[in-house]
Amino acid sequence: MAVGRINVGFELSRVRHCYYFDVGEEEVYRVRTLHPIVQEFKDFIEKDGAAYAAFNKMFEQAGPPQNDQQRRVRNYVELMEAIDTNLAIVPTYRPGPSVMVAGVPFYGIIACFCNTNAGYEAFTHPEVNKRFYGVFTVWHTYLMSPASARVIHAEEGSWLNTAALKAMVQSTGGNPEQDTFESFYVCNTTAPHYGFKSYDELFVRELHLRHRTPVLPENPAIVNSACSSTVDKLYNNLQKTDKFWIKRTPYSLSHMFADDLLTDQFMGGTLLQAMLGSLDYHCWRSPVKGTVMKIRLISGATHANPHPTYYTACLDDNKRDQDVVSRSQDFVSNISTRALIFIQAEEPVGLMCFVGVGLGEVSTCNMVVRQGQRLEKGAELGQFHFGGSTHCLIFRPGLTVMPIEQDGKPLVKSKVRVGKDILTITRQN
Repeated sequence: MAVGRINVGFELSRVRHCYYFDVGEEEVYRVRTLHPIVQEFKDFIEKDGAAYAAFNKMFEQAGPPQNDQQRRVRNYVELMEAIDTNLAIVPTYRPGPSVMVAGVPFYGIIACFCNTNAGYEAFTHPEVNKRFYGVFTVWHTYLMSPASARVIHAEEGSWLNTAALKAMVQSTGGNPEQDTFESFYVCNTTAPHYGFKSYDELFVRELHLRHRTPVLPENPAIVNSACSSTVDKLYNNLQKTDKFWIKRTPYSLSHMFADDLLTDQFMGGTLLQAMLGSLDYHCWRSPVKGTVMKIRLISGATHANPHPTYYTACLDDNKRDQDVVSRSQDFVSNISTRALIFIQAEEPVGLMCFVGVGLGEVSTCNMVVRQGQRLEKGAELGQFHFGGSTHCLIFRPGLTVMPIEQDGKPLVKSKVRVGKDILTITRQN
């Protein structure tokens, strides 16, 4: 047998082999050793009938590929290989429409399958999400290691090149032609990697105090933005239970709160939801002055589910929006990893709740507050790690929640910096 090409790869301080033996143009033999956590995932798919059927059908039902990664994935075997490869990938900076996918490389592969019926079946399977949990645990460990700092330098595609630094400044509300990264973020420009020891340290970088100070901090009728984010919607008359899985349907409080004892206090209330992009500041800060009444970390669809639901989206028959998780923010707020922080604010706000929701591989919600803690506006509540996410502010009934225009534009769809005044609250008569 003539050998036309041999390709061998080694990654993540372990041996992973890809051998290709060609005769002319035809590939006749290939062996690949997967990471054990991915091999176990593949074995599960092949042994579980429901998962096997779903992972095959979703390739038939998916639309045309949207990026190079998707073009290289034609079946579940190649999907497992792509997941295996991504374990050694650190998100890089890409300008334009690619910026979100660059920050969430697993989602970049899987997004096209989320809007299929078979993908819905596959990605809601508890055992499938258990395997994703194992994959992301390995990946997150890598992103917190010093090896992941290899993308924090000034070369093209890395996070300290001029285009990336300007993009992060602009995302935070600065002028990229006048303001510098170091004038916005705490860093050491003379140290290797600006002093960031890992990709995760860069991702949860801290703003200087002057750029996160809340507007009107002593006015209890003003609610400030808890995150640097783009406001998605303001929704009234929340219901305790509703059909959240149908497109453009209301939120379902009992699911969002996992049947928490405080759920009934928010029936008929108001919700604001906003999305964080990969370039945004990812710390959460208190939108009100008050006391932490209760905190909960919910791993998945209910408090009893030990694993979140990672890649399920609300199905859309027209399939025009390929960014299925972003357009399904309300849907995933009922089933993904989420942190609940109930705060007893000064009147007129009263009891409200901050909900941080981890999307896709961005499944880490880290809370830093405790029950009974007194909060000033702007006090740190926690952080997202590893990619873009979404969050909600939920208010009780009996309040008039009025959005504040941003630079003469409606609040909904506006980009707001953390600490910006976004809502005015009054008690109804």
